[in-house]
Amino acid sequence: MDVLAPYRIPAAILKSDSATYDWVLNQDFLALFDEVHEGIKGQFAVKMDLFRDAGVVTLMFSVTGIVDTICDRCMASIEMPIDAAYELLVNFGDPEDSTDEVLFIHHDTQKLDLGKHIYDFILLSVPISQRIPGCEEMENAPCDTSVLTYLKENKIEALPKQEDKGSIWDDLKNVMDN
Repeated sequence: MDVLAPYRIPAAILKSDSATYDWVLNQDFLALFDEVHEGIKGQFAVKMDLFRDAGVVTLMFSVTGIVDTICDRCMASIEMPIDAAYELLVNFGDPEDSTDEVLFIHHDTQKLDLGKHIYDFILLSVPISQRIPGCEEMENAPCDTSVLTYLKENKIEALPKQEDKGSIWDDLKNVMDN
């Protein structure tokens, strides 16, 4: 059975004026493409709206959901919301000419495979900093308040400055000046 079949749309749809597709995905979908990201857990809703204008097809993706992760500050399990939008232009032509923003496909293509693009959009939607902003002010904060209190009470001062003995870059500048 082809597990990526639901993420392939018929190329004939690209000739319509508009269309909409919805997918509900989880970490099993991510594992289809890369075992490295199997640690990302959550539920993702991906909506794709297709619009055609003057021969160019615009695919607008909306990624929403919840990522189950560990807070970067207090190490508590949190559910971090994600909400992002992406756009991909599709046109007929030589696939070798494709870029990050424009996808070219052959005129005789039967199906457009969107699985890898959806995978990339989900990964791009997960923030680098994994913490809930303003959790200190929340009434039922998911963060571990004892860790946050400890961090607040024991602020680490800036590292003491070391004597400026010059850097290796200064030595390189001297070489270039000679």
